[in-house]
Amino acid sequence: MRNTKVRDMALCALFAALISIGAIYAVPLPGGIPFSLQPLMAMLAGAVLGSKRGAISMMLYTSMGLVGLPVFANGTGGFGMIAKPSFGYILGFIVCAYVVGLIVEKSKKMKVKENIYSWL
Repeated sequence: MRNTKVRDMALCALFAALISIGAIYAVPLPGGIPFSLQPLMAMLAGAVLGSKRGAISMMLYTSMGLVGLPVFANGTGGFGMIAKPSFGYILGFIVCAYVVGLIVEKSKKMKVKENIYSWL
């Protein structure tokens, strides 16, 4: 019998670390919102981990940044990030991972025959 709780915690921590790595190289854009690989990593977390665990990994990432670790774009972090305009995107990563996870979970439940006929 495998210990799935430990595996789930490790996977959530891994994807929180991956989105932190995706935030390292951020291109500053006008308006104060940087462009980075974070949205891609959030979608990947939802697709691989599923809706609940993907959202948990993004909540872990947000918590790490709010505690003060420099995991947000351009190496920023801390509780003061709540006042910045880019914090809405960070909260959106949680929703993004959850919604992408739901889409992947629903598509796995569909039958192959239904998928083929939907494309015709």
